[in-house]
Amino acid sequence: MIDDPAMTLITAVIRPYMQGHVVQALHDLPDFPGFTFGEVRGQGRGRGQGGAYVPDRDLTYHQFVELRLICRSELADDICDRVAAAAWTGRKGDGVVFTTPVGAFARIREVGRRPEKRDD
Repeated sequence: MIDDPAMTLITAVIRPYMQGHVVQALHDLPDFPGFTFGEVRGQGRGRGQGGAYVPDRDLTYHQFVELRLICRSELADDICDRVAAAAWTGRKGDGVVFTTPVGAFARIREVGRRPEKRDD
């Protein structure tokens, strides 16, 4: 593993039908980072009218798509802005975008080399 404080993990939870818009926005970047998507379920903040929490006996979950990508820290703000703009519908439940510093980073292809076979 390579200790690299200059890397950032971006996680975005978006509506599934906005996935194509987000992918296009990422492909438009000059330094296109690789990314992964996964299906997730969740609930919003649960605030009722007036901002108070209103418990609901019916536990329902909404389907979302989670985007994860690792990029150089100096690109993170621009990527977050592009993801948020591409996923925006203006309605409640559009999702969230957040960043996390990456303490170590390595590509398996580069660090996971198998030792050479010995001829015994």
